[in-house]
Amino acid sequence: MTARTARTVVAALVLAAGLAVAGCGAGDEPAPGDTGGGRVTVFAAASLTESFTRIGKDFEAANPGSKVVLNVAGSSALANQINQGAPATCSPPPPSRQ
Repeated sequence: MTARTARTVVAALVLAAGLAVAGCGAGDEPAPGDTGGGRVTVFAAASLTESFTRIGKDFEAANPGSKVVLNVAGSSALANQINQGAPATCSPPPPSRQ
């Protein structure tokens, strides 16, 4: 993994975690026994499958009760899905090519 890809992956993980936390209740008190887990749906470019699979497993391990669902495909296919209303918690941009 290149340094640029690693930075992209880390940024995407931070974004995903932030979005997950922001959408978890808007200040409401958690229900008794609630571990704070939830579902995070990540739409990512197919070229990032390996990285996001590992990040998802790490995120789930660090956040008991959470579930990371990956939807990987080509960028235009992902854009079409999102434009048609597919629920994405996080949709990081594909890595830029140089």
